[in-house]
Amino acid sequence: MKYIVANWKANKNLDETKLWLETFAKNYQDKENVVVLIAPPLPFLGIVLDYVKSLKNLYVCAQDLSEFDEGSYTGEVTAKSLQGLIDYVILGHSERRKYFNETDEIIAKKIEAAHKYQLKTILCVRSTEDKLVEGVELVAYEPVEAIGTGENAPLENVLLIRGSLGLSDSVKFLYGGSVTDQNVSQYLASDQIDGLLIGGASLDPERLTRIISQV
Repeated sequence: MKYIVANWKANKNLDETKLWLETFAKNYQDKENVVVLIAPPLPFLGIVLDYVKSLKNLYVCAQDLSEFDEGSYTGEVTAKSLQGLIDYVILGHSERRKYFNETDEIIAKKIEAAHKYQLKTILCVRSTEDKLVEGVELVAYEPVEAIGTGENAPLENVLLIRGSLGLSDSVKFLYGGSVTDQNVSQYLASDQIDGLLIGGASLDPERLTRIISQV
């Protein structure tokens, strides 16, 4: 089984989201061996959920959630509020660590919150120095130098990191960093890589479906 995670980050408005979904639905062909996760900005979770419920092997993913449980935390989106809406959540993304000063401790609290409400977690790590948290379902390696630069990491480097992380057999390993429909085949062909975390290329629905078709 391969996982394709489409992380839109902070992109698109409502009209752009609707157009993306219409185009994607026309081109998407589900595969038994591929799980597709779409991670739109929070305001568009509802409209994406409505669209994907008729598509097979496709789920909605949150880009983040709060380290806090319910309570007086204005503006926070808690795991409890996401329960029943989504199945997966991305945590520890390098941009969260860089721009919002998220530490390993904060990320661990978020993972604990997610698991409390039965949400599956995708933990992003920049290197072997980032702390792994027990119980995560997927780990995504995203070298900072490859994110948004167009310089994807060589396959041998990715496999070296995978081996150094010491992951258990139950944890899926993903690669993310300047992944496009032009370079994914090398990663998808490896039985040591369970999928991809895709940023910029996922903003184009046709490019995303071309990536899925290569699995």
